Amino acid sequence: MKEKILITAANGNTGFNAAKELLKLGFSVRAVVRNTNNPKARELKRQGAELFSGDMEDIRDVRKALVGIKRAYFVPTYPNVLFQGATFATAAEEMALEHVVVLSQWLSSNVHPSIYTKEHWLVDNIFKQLPTVKSTFLNPGLFAASYFFSIEPTAQLGMMPEFGKNAPPSNEDIGSVAAHILKDPSNHENKTYRITGPEVLSSQQMGDTIGKILNRKVKVQNLPEKMMLKVFKAAGNYPVSDVSQLRYYVSEAQTNTFALGAPTNVVKEITGKEAEDFETIARRYLGENPATKQTLGNKIRAIKNMVKALLTKPWDMVKYEKQQGFPKFENMKLSSQSDEWRTEHNV
Repeated sequence: MKEKILITAANGNTGFNAAKELLKLGFSVRAVVRNTNNPKARELKRQGAELFSGDMEDIRDVRKALVGIKRAYFVPTYPNVLFQGATFATAAEEMALEHVVVLSQWLSSNVHPSIYTKEHWLVDNIFKQLPTVKSTFLNPGLFAASYFFSIEPTAQLGMMPEFGKNAPPSNEDIGSVAAHILKDPSNHENKTYRITGPEVLSSQQMGDTIGKILNRKVKVQNLPEKMMLKVFKAAGNYPVSDVSQLRYYVSEAQTNTFALGAPTNVVKEITGKEAEDFETIARRYLGENPATKQTLGNKIRAIKNMVKALLTKPWDMVKYEKQQGFPKFENMKLSSQSDEWRTEHNV
């Protein structure tokens, strides 16, 4: 067995796939999870991973997780990106790690209105300034999985929000890229990789693909921010902290920021395999989701949920962000409107 590699957020979207790929490549994996009974955690254990249950916001747990580790995939989770990043970077330097792959985001900017995006930018720079630990950064845009979070209105009513153009990458490809970098990081030091799917698609093209799979017509429509907030609040399973930042990402999507610099050949160049296309990803997600089945019960439920959303009072996000004490700066800009962001990201 080759050396042991640490994967944080191993129950998550990209961490789970990075861990699986490293196990296939013959590496030993220590998978950091909060819940060892999670189905993904059990699957990793079955495949041979060592499970580590810990809190990545507690430096004592991070130090324990890094014992005997030289390489790691660090996936910060919301809402505490900056705290987790600073904690992990501090422990990584203390424990003399050789290399860390950091999951960042395409929008990463110090003047962005989203607190999450500003924190990603700060975490990136903390890692870049570590004296001895080498880093590689992954900068995916809007994940393909994002288009299936609220699939019910699309599947049952044929309605899909307008999210502009994108070349959405799969969770599997992002995790695989991280794994193959960690396999031999010597050629990836201090590099940033823009991971995308193989083709830039419009929202309607993605809607047509979903419609093809579900055997129904799907129409893409603009979704005002107020209505988006009503839908998420009515659903009852989306944290207000995440939705408060998602609204900025929707604005970025509608101005085609996620299509800039896309597509790339990063997945093929690093893993040796072609990036998954949107139809392949969509078939995997839609096939697993019972809400996509065309039944009378599902349609009635979708209509009820839509009526509920219409009657729901949206969150006051200005008030919410003020209550949270989020830092506010003068002249904050979306990434697509920022010359500084374009320069940093070679757009």
